Amino acid sequence: MTVIRANLILLLTAFIWGISFIFQKDAMEYMGPFSFNAFRFLLGGLVLLPLISWRNKRKHKTEKPFSPATIKGAFLAGALIFFGAGFQQYGIQYTTIGNTGFITGLYIVFVPIISIFMGQRYGHGIWFAVAIACLGLYLLSDMNGLAMARGDFLVLLGSVFWAFHVIVIGHMAKRHDQIKFAALQFFACAAFSYLAALYMGDKVMLLTFDEWKWIIISGILAIAFGYTLQVIGQTTSPPAQAAVIMSLEAVFAAIAGYFYYGEILELRALIGCALMFAGCLLTQRYHPLPTNNAIRDNI
Repeated sequence: MTVIRANLILLLTAFIWGISFIFQKDAMEYMGPFSFNAFRFLLGGLVLLPLISWRNKRKHKTEKPFSPATIKGAFLAGALIFFGAGFQQYGIQYTTIGNTGFITGLYIVFVPIISIFMGQRYGHGIWFAVAIACLGLYLLSDMNGLAMARGDFLVLLGSVFWAFHVIVIGHMAKRHDQIKFAALQFFACAAFSYLAALYMGDKVMLLTFDEWKWIIISGILAIAFGYTLQVIGQTTSPPAQAAVIMSLEAVFAAIAGYFYYGEILELRALIGCALMFAGCLLTQRYHPLPTNNAIRDNI
């Protein structure tokens, strides 16, 4: 596969994820955040099982479907998705689709920040990119002093966990079968979400057409299809290019919010979006410096 084709696949992934915020917001009229995540991630994992079986038969593999190492890694990744998707799903109830998309995209900024605390080193320019992104967040969220709107803050917390998830996947993807790993992390997230739904009193059974409609659309399109395309695209596309292209989900989310909900961003918010996006792009210019003792190498 050529890099251009891989990048086009990732662009399609960003488009799917961007418009999927519509499904996530509408679903909250019929079920709770945790029950929604539980069923859509479960369906996403189930959809991948036939693909895993087909790939095994094609390669004439006879080993166990899932190795213990894959299960452990997917358990950790699934837990991070649980927190990331959980905060995002709660937050989207109290903010716009556009805000959700751009704030979620800050995971690109959080990745190098977290990596620094894990022993990685970056050039000083990375802090300039982070400052621009933070200024954009301040403008987008219409903050009053240090106070942030509830929905934006919850989505921001989710973005931190998405950053941790990106770091974990960066280490795990080269060591495990990507499709198997994806399916297992979906199942782990579904299990955590179902337990949380029980604890929070969310619906634990889906009975109406509207409930199943959003589960099926999101589970198949955003989870199974979107994440699988991401894996396929990232096998060829350079990491920096892949991150920038996938961050376009924020732009697609804002466009979807405008056409579906009539969400119109004011000038201050538009400037904030532009600064956040610029900060995300700038972080891709500052690659990690060589190091022999990074903690992350031992993960």
